[in-house]
Amino acid sequence: MNKPSIAIIGPGRAGSALARALRTSGYVIAAVNGRNPDNARQLAKEVNARPTATAAGALELAELTILAVPDDVIAPLASEIAQSMCASDGKSAVHLSGAQDRAPLASLRAAGVRTGVFHPLQTFRKEPEAVNNIPGSAIGIDADSPLHDLLTRAATDIGGEPFDLSGVDRVRYHAAAVLVANYTVTLLAEAEALAQSAGIGKKRAHDGLLRLLTGTVNNLRATTPKEALTGPAARGDDSTIQRHLDALASDPTLQQVYALLAQRSRRLKEAI
Repeated sequence: MNKPSIAIIGPGRAGSALARALRTSGYVIAAVNGRNPDNARQLAKEVNARPTATAAGALELAELTILAVPDDVIAPLASEIAQSMCASDGKSAVHLSGAQDRAPLASLRAAGVRTGVFHPLQTFRKEPEAVNNIPGSAIGIDADSPLHDLLTRAATDIGGEPFDLSGVDRVRYHAAAVLVANYTVTLLAEAEALAQSAGIGKKRAHDGLLRLLTGTVNNLRATTPKEALTGPAARGDDSTIQRHLDALASDPTLQQVYALLAQRSRRLKEAI
């Protein structure tokens, strides 16, 4: 199976990381398009691609087009491309959304383009080093053959671990990803602010809590969440939990979040 030429529409965090990973793995990045022409030109230069003025123009130059755009942009962008493109023979297009199936690409499918989903279960920073997050990451795929086979190979080529997303409840699946990737960051920010309010310096709070989080992740690598859980909820130390809740009385929302997490943690520890 030959490696298809690639077009990236949306040179943001995920699109840029995939462009870099695919090029390193021997794929030709033929075109880059984005709402910000400067960002598109910058990524195009880096991966030796051609920046295009339109999304349809990017699709015309490649065999596989990756729509790395926000969820609410996918359907209208797909419709725009379908109305503007000249030919669909041999063309494929995928989006990167974990929360949606192939439906937003229906207009492209109706125009003769093979469509699919390619969702890296990973988070990316803006910097080029974000590409290092890809190896070992799960990559969800939803497509019909032969596109499914092509996407599976691409996921493997960049060091990912492909799995089938067909039949999966996308909203619940994506909510799971958000709980881990996004709200962990929010919890860390809240914890840093709380530590600072207790009298800990900003840098010490950040470095210390980040190291604590790293230790937690390391523990999770070796065991289950239930076995890795520590702290007062895991010990059944209700008096300490109550002292924490009393200390958070000035911030009722955070107090409620803490109480709910303590309740869920007890339930996790007591689960058979």
